[in-house]
Amino acid sequence: MIMNAAEIIQEIERLPEEEKGKVVEFMRHQPNRETIEAMEEAKHPEKLEKFDSAADMFEKLGVEC
Repeated sequence: MIMNAAEIIQEIERLPEEEKGKVVEFMRHQPNRETIEAMEEAKHPEKLEKFDSAADMFEKLGVEC
């Protein structure tokens, strides 16, 4: 049986507090979307922009040094 997010949330809400804590602890260790995207980027280093220096990178980012 495949459940959608709303159904899963409803099930979690029905859990005793101790069990909800286990779910929270599990979720804290799951990568978020930003982390997953960074991991995917790392698989293709040839596509990443490269800089000759930190100053060049900061300039590209619009940060004054």
